[in-house]
Amino acid sequence: MAIPVINTQDFLYDLPADRIAQHPLANRHDSKLLVAEPSSLTIHDRKFADLPEVLPRDALIVMNDSRVLPARIPVFKATGGAAEIFLLSPVEPSTNPALSLQAGSPGVWNCLIGGKKINTKDALSTVDGRIRAEVLSKDRNEATVRLEWSPPSMPLGSILEEIGKIPLPPYMRREADASDNDRYQTIYGQVAGSVAAPTAGLHFSDQVLDGLAKKLIQTQKLTLHVGAGTFKPVEAEEVAAHTMHSERFEVGIGFLRAVAEQLKARPQRPPLVAVGTTSIRTLESLYWIGAQACEGADLSSLDQWSAYSLMDSGLDRRVSAAQAFTKLAEKLELSQSDRLVATTSLMIVPGYRFQTADLLLTNFHQPQSSLILLVAAWMGPNWRKIYTHALSNHYRFLSYGDSSLLAPGATSRI
Repeated sequence: MAIPVINTQDFLYDLPADRIAQHPLANRHDSKLLVAEPSSLTIHDRKFADLPEVLPRDALIVMNDSRVLPARIPVFKATGGAAEIFLLSPVEPSTNPALSLQAGSPGVWNCLIGGKKINTKDALSTVDGRIRAEVLSKDRNEATVRLEWSPPSMPLGSILEEIGKIPLPPYMRREADASDNDRYQTIYGQVAGSVAAPTAGLHFSDQVLDGLAKKLIQTQKLTLHVGAGTFKPVEAEEVAAHTMHSERFEVGIGFLRAVAEQLKARPQRPPLVAVGTTSIRTLESLYWIGAQACEGADLSSLDQWSAYSLMDSGLDRRVSAAQAFTKLAEKLELSQSDRLVATTSLMIVPGYRFQTADLLLTNFHQPQSSLILLVAAWMGPNWRKIYTHALSNHYRFLSYGDSSLLAPGATSRI
């Protein structure tokens, strides 16, 4: 089963355009929360504000604290034609978004470029000339650009806050407005670097976080910078032909230790709750990197399909999740480092065996997307019952839509 054989058509469902939320609700926690019980798959319709009541005492919630960059820069060609630079990932002075955003001029970034007849060596600039770009290389709409800005001592992140625009998903058929600068961010986001929000976290409010704290429900944060590839549909007839995007993530040694402690008490312990597909993808990637470390490998990346070969080899039978996370914490301690940085291309599809989370908190995703494949892997065939209920009961879909709290299906866990 090194590469699962899955037909993309099996994950198509009818999503009417009017069910795609174009704007957020006035209050974050007023969104609906679909709660699916694992045994009978009984579905309860709740409000997200009820989350502290729904979760048991001493649960552990894992959140992604990445913030969305104001990554869209309106520019003009030397001839006066309008164009746009959409920043994706930094190249210089660092591939770490946090460091490149803190740096002064100049910098080099990978990006998407919109506009007609833009070629290598072309110069682009904002209307006021504060940001100037030279196209270093270009392939279709993908490019690498050298950026300079004024004043050159000012961090790029501060310049973008003034000039850049929040990149809303393509299915929101509107331009970003001032309210999106706040609402397309989680309230706990701290580390800028994403070009799309970790949307499962958009529902959390101060009221909800206070309610969780009163119930002694812990929160731990990881950072995965969401790339534009998250919106890439699975267009190939067979899922195996799809190329999964790679994303950068990092976690602290305290995070690894807290997760390891929670996992050690399985199955009696309160649940570990992953907030969103980004969080569970990071947790699972950490498991495979840590499990291989337990057997002598020293890796800082995970390939798209390698987890499936490792399952075939029985690695997940030999190394528990608690052991894997403990090993990663020990490696950091030995290296006198407090952060683990890695990349993952892991694609989670039906047939995958989850190792870490007990509950998944997630929005409702596009048909034939890598995200709906992950939900189907988590829920098993019951994902259709969940989505049919949501469509029949006026749930709002996609980034600004409603939420669901899902326990894994019988076939998705070891």
